[in-house]
Amino acid sequence: MPFAPAPARVPPPAFEAFRTLHRAPYLAYAHAHLPAALAAAVVTETFATLARHWQTLVSSVNPTAEAWDHLSHEVRRHATPLPLTTPLTTDCLLRYDALVLAALGYGPAATAAVTGRDPDKIRCLTRTAATPLLRTAVTGGAQGRGREDPQEGPHASRF
Repeated sequence: MPFAPAPARVPPPAFEAFRTLHRAPYLAYAHAHLPAALAAAVVTETFATLARHWQTLVSSVNPTAEAWDHLSHEVRRHATPLPLTTPLTTDCLLRYDALVLAALGYGPAATAAVTGRDPDKIRCLTRTAATPLLRTAVTGGAQGRGREDPQEGPHASRF
């Protein structure tokens, strides 16, 4: 007697809501760094990974921050950072992300909601940056950029 195929796993409604809320800013961030097709693939794979590990993610202290850290890590694996006058180091990855999101038009409250961080922290990180990210560098995309050595650090993916 043949076995019936396993039913497709349907993500929980909470995951669908999370994806709906975060898909646009995740895509915007990825598109600022990567060619369109690669950006879409990275975001799609990020959400697939988050769905597979949804129970672990929602049991973490800050699921939104964990999810953002996973996305930004995956984008960094495929792209070089956009030009900043302040060098990117592992202790300022969130500052870099906040500056990119600001250049994309996200204010501190929206950036905080997307990254899972406190709005005051985001304000502080963006105000203390030596020079803001050039809007043209962000809106111009990163067509064809890539790098071999992924950046690791405290915001490396756990999934």
